[in-house]
Amino acid sequence: MSESDPPRIRVYLNDPAARGERLVSIPPPADTEKGPWGFRVSGRAPVPRAYEPDTAEFLWWQLTASLDRGRRLWSRLRPKPGAWIPGPVLPAVPSAGKDLNAYYDREALRFFRDVDDATGEVVQSGDSPDVVTHEQGHAILDALRPDLWDAPHFEVAAFHEAFGDLAAIAVALAEPALTARVDEETHGDASHSNLVSRLAEELGGAVRDRYGPEAASAGALRDAVNAFRYADPKTLPDSAPDSRLSAEPHSFCRVMTGACWDALVTLFRARGDADRAAALSAAAADLAELAVSAAETAPSGADFFGRVARRIVREAASGPAASSAPALARAFYDRRLIASPEVPPELSPDEDDTVPAPRPDEPPPDPLVRGIEARLGPELPGDVVSIALPSAASPPRVLRGRRRRDLFLHGPEYGPADGAAVEIADAIAMDFGDGGFLRASRVHRAGAPDEEDARAFVRFLARLDRIADAGDAEPDSRSFAKAGKTHAVVRGPDGIRRVRRVWIARRRAE
Repeated sequence: MSESDPPRIRVYLNDPAARGERLVSIPPPADTEKGPWGFRVSGRAPVPRAYEPDTAEFLWWQLTASLDRGRRLWSRLRPKPGAWIPGPVLPAVPSAGKDLNAYYDREALRFFRDVDDATGEVVQSGDSPDVVTHEQGHAILDALRPDLWDAPHFEVAAFHEAFGDLAAIAVALAEPALTARVDEETHGDASHSNLVSRLAEELGGAVRDRYGPEAASAGALRDAVNAFRYADPKTLPDSAPDSRLSAEPHSFCRVMTGACWDALVTLFRARGDADRAAALSAAAADLAELAVSAAETAPSGADFFGRVARRIVREAASGPAASSAPALARAFYDRRLIASPEVPPELSPDEDDTVPAPRPDEPPPDPLVRGIEARLGPELPGDVVSIALPSAASPPRVLRGRRRRDLFLHGPEYGPADGAAVEIADAIAMDFGDGGFLRASRVHRAGAPDEEDARAFVRFLARLDRIADAGDAEPDSRSFAKAGKTHAVVRGPDGIRRVRRVWIARRRAE
């Protein structure tokens, strides 16, 4: 390379321990704080050049390159809102301490450094694009659906993990070099385990070496190609060996991650392109759009996996992938996520559109106030929080929102949460036409199954000793993470003690 050539860096496109992984030379990312989904890696940027792995300089550029790949993907999929819960720029900490871990805490992405007990090799979670883009996926979902952060439901917590996995897979399959290698490894059959379906190989190996062979999947922390089928998480053990399903979110998420990989394979096969690598990349982009749309609209609650699955199939049926909808329905049915192998109807049993259309002579209503009154009525206490009015300039316009309600918990089985509340939500969707008339609406009221699921989830957290009592203080994610506490009971300005999530864990419960 001559002195006049632009500088380049060396990075991994996939996990450092992925089969056949090697360093590649790329231009250094630029202007990463600008535009949608900007980020900032802490510390001064090293001079761009080809650094050796396991150095601070290499880690800084590796983390920056992985986050930039995610930023480019999400800027295409969801340019708006384009800003994070912490603000317009998401901080990322390359080395936040010693641990086999990484997490998102609504303040930053935090990555850690440790040593593999068996090999003695350094393991830096920020070196793995799988881990980095998974954590970035948590932050993306939090920005799109902030109500899911504190939602006290098994399937919502597990979906957050599955969404992180899907984010990592989508970012990986946007790379032509990786899709070509997947096609080569699987001989064109993407239903087989491969270098992209296997997630966080290096971290997974270190977790197994420290906690035993059943602490993570063989060859990875998780594999999206799996055979797990849905069972009510309340019927599952709190924890289990990796070969079995448990209620713990990192274990239970594998049902949804696996089902979405099945959906990806279905979309890939339906394309029939001669260029299989390009078809796989296009199928991954299609699945990402379907999954994100479903995640944005599915009401929070006990049956969150099923609600997301039904919406993915319905979204496909109404779009360019309509011919694939029956096969997608079959894939989700085989995982026991939907009740029938048929494409779900536009309205499922937990939805309702009984509000009549306005009379021709009826004056235009105030959309938000009249619509909410019509659907929820004054008898349900709580706060209504609007989510989105995406097409204000061109009808029809859909306003989505939810009404939060406190569910109080009483009993020693709730640990520090005894006497505290969790928030459950009634979801609403209102479709407005010309002149602001309410044309149709749907509502999902959180009922007895959602309430029982919330109570069971908090009891589960208490049994695993995951809840801290923060009192009036703002929870500190770093000290809570070190103590293994993912949630805290926090007293709000109204004097009510509520259970709040503090951080999203990367590591499975031991």
